[in-house]
Amino acid sequence: MNITTHHIEVTKNARFAMYGEPSEKTKYFWIVLHGSKMLCEQMIYKFVDFDPKIHFVIAPEGMNKFYSKGFSGDIVASWMTSRDRLFEINDFSNYLSKLYNQYLDKLPSSVRKIALGFSQGGTTMYRWLHHEQISIDVALGYSCWIPEDIDLKTGKTDLSNLKLVYTYGEQDQFFNIDLINKMQVVVQKNELDLKIIPYSGDHRVDREQLKFLFDNYIK
Repeated sequence: MNITTHHIEVTKNARFAMYGEPSEKTKYFWIVLHGSKMLCEQMIYKFVDFDPKIHFVIAPEGMNKFYSKGFSGDIVASWMTSRDRLFEINDFSNYLSKLYNQYLDKLPSSVRKIALGFSQGGTTMYRWLHHEQISIDVALGYSCWIPEDIDLKTGKTDLSNLKLVYTYGEQDQFFNIDLINKMQVVVQKNELDLKIIPYSGDHRVDREQLKFLFDNYIK
């Protein structure tokens, strides 16, 4: 018996949520990537304290859907798994670029462009910027791992031209000082000029911290 596996490229519908509308008044354009076992609306909700007249936010949703409790529970999403990883990176990079550029073309040239990735979405953000050349001003990693298996110095988006911000909660159940120290090695290896801002919080996007980051490091 001779069994082989292959791949075929197909068209697929992808889901996303929006906050605000693109217009000539838009000053800040956000693309925000959720973590594993989340949905796009959960990331959009974090922006309800932002003025939708000047903030336009798009939240793509990972194309891998599954039930949160095996065969039942909420339907949730993720960006990638270890199976067919390189194909999934290519797929979500194409998806994110198409969505992002579709709306960027509708915004003023002066708009400030911010990518935010939470947890698995943060790792996804770094892989996307490595895989594609993206016009962006700020990359905000939120409680995420920075991928160590790619050379971020040679990515298609030049991270040295961006403002790189990183935040995490000091009570995050998935982070500890050892993991932070290991991530610092990845940061140094890739020569990232990364501003790290810890705060008192757990593994979630805190709306007050998000506003603090915007006011102090993005605005």
